[in-house]
Amino acid sequence: MKSSNFTAATIRTSVLAIGLALGFSNGVHAQAKPPIKIAAIVPLSGAGAFDGQLGLEGMQAMAEIINAKGGILGGRKIELITYDDKGLPEEGVSATKRAIEQDKVDAVVGGWFSAVALVMKEATRDTMLNFMTSAQHPDVTNKGHKYMFRVNATSTMMSDKYSKFICEKIKPKSVAFITVNDDYGRLEVENYTRLLSACGIAVKGNEFYNRNDTDFTTVLTKLRSLQPDAIYVSAINTAQGATIYRQIKQTGFKGTTIASAGNMNPKLIELSGSSLENVYSVSLFAPDLKNPTADQWQAQYQKMFKNQPAFIGSLGAQSVELIAAAMDKAGDAHDYNKVSTVLKGQKWKTLLGEMSFDDKGQALQNLYLIQVRKGKIVKVD
Repeated sequence: MKSSNFTAATIRTSVLAIGLALGFSNGVHAQAKPPIKIAAIVPLSGAGAFDGQLGLEGMQAMAEIINAKGGILGGRKIELITYDDKGLPEEGVSATKRAIEQDKVDAVVGGWFSAVALVMKEATRDTMLNFMTSAQHPDVTNKGHKYMFRVNATSTMMSDKYSKFICEKIKPKSVAFITVNDDYGRLEVENYTRLLSACGIAVKGNEFYNRNDTDFTTVLTKLRSLQPDAIYVSAINTAQGATIYRQIKQTGFKGTTIASAGNMNPKLIELSGSSLENVYSVSLFAPDLKNPTADQWQAQYQKMFKNQPAFIGSLGAQSVELIAAAMDKAGDAHDYNKVSTVLKGQKWKTLLGEMSFDDKGQALQNLYLIQVRKGKIVKVD
């Protein structure tokens, strides 16, 4: 009998202990706050895979910085959910729908290529906070929606600044273009033909290439035969850009090479070799830009990854930085009207310096003239 009483008591004590343990466990679980889920829709395969990786790494480094400080909205951490858009419009739309409908994300970051951004924005129209990154076509924001923002400058904003420098400093007598055969590339030719012609530079021609091309010898030989003083290279990804720059040199072209705006990163220099020495470009990011937030991000990036911090990565980082800051200030992750109003209602101090948004969600921030010197990207005063 004593044995039975002891067993019953032991059982009752064990059940109580288990109940307390479960209650404590459930209490802890109940206190845990759900993360802020951000869809990182990037090209991780195809011709733009390396650039997409740089963009994703930039986002991951910034998320790590924010989470280390306790997250936002009283302790909610940033969680990035990654999707591969393969650099293709239809894949970008598919990934966006999957992120919203299945994974219930709180915001979307994407639009590394204009062709993808121009259709992807329709999948988030007036329903989801959407940050576009490196896409430059003006229609991305001109025909955007009330919850959509872009951190990069438009191709028109870039060309207005860059063309002035080309006219006043580089001063070629003539130029020829090699540009990608899409809406962005056609707009590049149109903008620079108009702006450079206005200052007396003769435009001798243009050759288009496709986004999956790997050999540019034929079109570059055609351009060289036009005998321009300069060749303007409009490259949309690192792998193609490096091949173009190397092959320009291999064709024996002796004139000036001009890199398109936003077309410069350490890996491009490594792959292009001496072909990029002394070449200019325009960018929102310069590695030697002195800014406490930029310094912290670059240090975190180098701690986490083998690649060097680059322009593409800084746009991904800035997108995460601004989404987190705006949600925190708005006090709500899902009231997109409030978050959008906050984003458009003030100036923001970011890793790329002080910036603001216009009423269409287009970022207004500094553009820096940069140059490759001794294999390094430096800001030109």
